Amino acid sequence: MVDLTQLISHRFRGFSPRENTIEGLIAALDFGVAQVEFDIRVSRCGTPLIYHDEAALDHAGQLRKICEIMAMDRSEIGGTFAYMPTADALFKAASEHPNKARLLVDMKDAGFEDMLVALAHAHGIADRIVWVSWLPETLYAIRDLLPNAELTLSHWCQNPTAAIRSLHTVYEAIDGDIIRPTRRRVHGERSGWFVDGTLTGEIRALVNNVCVPANMVTRELVENYKRANIGVSAFSYVTRDSVEAASKALGFDDYFIDAKAVFDTYT
Repeated sequence: MVDLTQLISHRFRGFSPRENTIEGLIAALDFGVAQVEFDIRVSRCGTPLIYHDEAALDHAGQLRKICEIMAMDRSEIGGTFAYMPTADALFKAASEHPNKARLLVDMKDAGFEDMLVALAHAHGIADRIVWVSWLPETLYAIRDLLPNAELTLSHWCQNPTAAIRSLHTVYEAIDGDIIRPTRRRVHGERSGWFVDGTLTGEIRALVNNVCVPANMVTRELVENYKRANIGVSAFSYVTRDSVEAASKALGFDDYFIDAKAVFDTYT
């Protein structure tokens, strides 16, 4: 049976009207959630902001890329931008809360790792962070900065659908391996890697965990990773029944949860 410590609040969904907000973080921590996940995008001026997509709606309903706006202009731009906290503010809130939950920091842009590590150290939360990304660039960079950091690569473990490919740039591993990329900076891109099965080679040795879509995973994949002491989590679940069914059939280590009601049933 799954227990509360295995549930990850995915972007604090259900804990506040908007995901990826400080309000949601505090509500999830107040509830007693043991693991929380949130996303980081970087503005034009280099300020890390808490948001998932590469673009958001301004006050006029126009889609604007986060990498093209100055963080100081968020209130004036309005719309969704007005509700985006900085990583600095969210790290501070996490550091001051008595619930010292595990923090899964999903880095959506690459090339800003030194700044994020510095922020984590400044707020005294570096030892609570699991560094997560769909971009191997970020994980290689974090390993250089923090040799003992816990790293999670998110990836598609089956061929992404046309709908996924319409929204993402999809890179493909060669026989499961993703060699260290030559590029260091990725800014404003929505992308990820398709690995036909499990990771192999250099990238497999790099990571401590993988995160995969719940509708793509197989028991064979989970067991392959677990034999190598690589943790496996999946996204995303909105009912307790689906979590328990996945536990019985697949045996994940952790489960990304998109509904507060799931947490309610585990207390």
